Amino acid sequence: MVSRYMLYLVGRWTGIIALSLLILDFLMMEVFKVRNSTMKNWVATRIYANRFHGIVSVTILLSAILHSLLLVFGHWHSLVSAFPFWMPLTENFGYMFNLGTLAATLMLFLALHGYFRNWFWNKWSHSAWKRTHFWCALVLIIIVLIHAVTIGKEFEFLGLSIRG
Repeated sequence: MVSRYMLYLVGRWTGIIALSLLILDFLMMEVFKVRNSTMKNWVATRIYANRFHGIVSVTILLSAILHSLLLVFGHWHSLVSAFPFWMPLTENFGYMFNLGTLAATLMLFLALHGYFRNWFWNKWSHSAWKRTHFWCALVLIIIVLIHAVTIGKEFEFLGLSIRG
């Protein structure tokens, strides 16, 4: 049987993996936009780059879901409200916890936005879709970084943790 502490560690590290992949994927796609020749050397064509981006994005989403499930229904189950992914806003800890829920919502939006991109392209333009996807991804990275640095034990050395 797996111990509760092991589930807690796995929950924390799936969050670190999701954060790392999110930043790497964002940077990779931006490098490919700026340096088209680099993309051709690394992955041959834009089609393969987009497929790789899709695979990494699904991995990010699944690891973030695992992160939230393991921690919300495990370590933090006594602190959440009736809605398991929301903590009462009685202290700073609740705000930072709820940033994770906001990040998950934005991540789901980005996943749907990417998966149904052709529908968005028909409703709007391709450039509007790209701008929306870029800025939502950037806001997501900022929210996840704030969430990780303030509530995560792995980043306590930065001195910004709100853990008591």
